[in-house]
Amino acid sequence: MDTRWESRIGSLVAAAGVVWSVKIATQGFTGLSSLVPPTGGPLETCALGIVLWLHAKWRTSVRPR
Repeated sequence: MDTRWESRIGSLVAAAGVVWSVKIATQGFTGLSSLVPPTGGPLETCALGIVLWLHAKWRTSVRPR
């Protein structure tokens, strides 16, 4: 896979994880006291996207011999 596409896919997956996390955190929002950070799925999705994006950036910085 081209590093450009890997970077784009990684950033889109990370963004989807952030959107999903905000959606879950704000369900039934009544005030700042009811705001609880989500656990599990959304944060893992965001982390996977960040790792994929970082891998693409690493691939662009390394030159094969």
